[in-house]
Amino acid sequence: MNLGVIAKPNSKGQIVIPKKFREELGIDKDVLLNISIKGRGVYITHFNKSIPTSGSQDVYLEILKRTAGSWAGDNWQKTEDKRKQIELKISKRRKKAW
Repeated sequence: MNLGVIAKPNSKGQIVIPKKFREELGIDKDVLLNISIKGRGVYITHFNKSIPTSGSQDVYLEILKRTAGSWAGDNWQKTEDKRKQIELKISKRRKKAW
């Protein structure tokens, strides 16, 4: 395990990205970040797509329409079950490797 900097959330659950990491990644007050969860980890990456901060609801509806193919009609329970099966299979392989 690659151990970096140990941080403890404050009473609101917030954590601070250490200055050396912010500088290395070019994160400042104007950078948008995408925060996502993968497994038991939190991943923070630069948000590269530009979404207008002003405008009408129509702009956001258009963005949703353009991305609908990636999720439209998905059976979320089936997707979640399949993901769990894959994770269990990988976990068993990992245990065998040890």
